[in-house]
Amino acid sequence: MIQLIQNHLSESKETKENTKVRGFIPVPGTSVEMPFTFIQGAKPGKAILITAGVHGGEYPCIETAIQLAKEIDPAEVSGTILIIHPVNPAAFLARMQYYGPFDGKNLNRVFPGKATGTVSERIAYEVHQFQQAADFYLDLHGGDIHEGLVPFVIYSKLGNKEQVEHSRLASALLGFPYVVGSVSENGSIGAAAKAGTPGFLAELGQCGRWSVSEVNEYKSAVLNVLRSLHVISGEVIHSKVEFLDKMLVTTATADGCWYPAVQLEQKVKIGEKLGEVRDYFGNVKEEYLSESDGVVLYLVTSLAITSNDPLAAVGVSVT
Repeated sequence: MIQLIQNHLSESKETKENTKVRGFIPVPGTSVEMPFTFIQGAKPGKAILITAGVHGGEYPCIETAIQLAKEIDPAEVSGTILIIHPVNPAAFLARMQYYGPFDGKNLNRVFPGKATGTVSERIAYEVHQFQQAADFYLDLHGGDIHEGLVPFVIYSKLGNKEQVEHSRLASALLGFPYVVGSVSENGSIGAAAKAGTPGFLAELGQCGRWSVSEVNEYKSAVLNVLRSLHVISGEVIHSKVEFLDKMLVTTATADGCWYPAVQLEQKVKIGEKLGEVRDYFGNVKEEYLSESDGVVLYLVTSLAITSNDPLAAVGVSVT
């Protein structure tokens, strides 16, 4: 991790113990420069990677990362912490949901990326280099511009049993109500897990807004995980969470207007109506039913919907 960062620094900003350096990670072949803060602790320890703003419209996580980068004292750190804030600055400035402005791709669907691919694929490739060098990875998300959700955490089921269990238990230490497993390979945590790095993807926030209380909650949660990894000192707080086996995402099959029929955290049964897409005259084009019993973790809140967009996600309990 130290060598990867050093490659992006001038001699005047050489990394040393008990220091904090800031800069930009250029993505080769693009105009993208990812702002980062690298904290090298006073004592040896684990290498931690924290990313925020993979999706440009998810504001609580980006502000959380900015504040953590500013507030964490290297003298209190064992090991190193690299924070990238945000990963997708062009999407952030364009106020875009999900997608990037250069290629229209969802960055969190193209990991581990390609060195000579599209802009989103190249960003993913650069981030993946740091994922491989890390001992633990925290990818912070939350409440895109058109998305309502209850706080939850996703961990990858890819990798060996010890790695998966490490990710699962660390996810619970955020203290968010739900922890759900995933077998996706093309997202940030899936790519990291396949490379042997445990971690999780956290979700906190609502509909493209952010508040001081949300950021404070997010910061406290992340610091609790860092304490559990012995990166910073202090008591680790254990909270009661519900572990879910998987998350089933319902996707739109038609363009039009989206009308949810359920609410966040509502318990639904298999076959229960989640909502419907209507045309511009109010006629129903498609109805969408739950594929399983479970709890509603997120809902798209925008009236406008396009085919292939997610509509809702139901977390399914461990059987």
